[in-house]
Amino acid sequence: MLHNFNFSDGYFSNGELIRDAAGDLYGMTEFGGLCCGVIFKLDPNGNETVLHRFNADDGANPVGGLVQDRAGNFFGATTAGGQFSSGVIFKLTP
Repeated sequence: MLHNFNFSDGYFSNGELIRDAAGDLYGMTEFGGLCCGVIFKLDPNGNETVLHRFNADDGANPVGGLVQDRAGNFFGATTAGGQFSSGVIFKLTP
């Protein structure tokens, strides 16, 4: 086991993880954080950094996986939240 989520740092992880050259892993949880899911980074020792906590206004309940471009930006989708509570496509610059 590398990491146990505790709801405040994420709950119900989903999608594939992205691994960088340093061995860090990036992923999402559908719930947790403020309530609506998080984007996280795990270092090779299992130490987690929450990169973003969704708050419903900026999206809620991310699903699927993250995609990363050559500049290091992450992209993904949520099933809820946003202006019409119908989900968003997001970009995160770490």
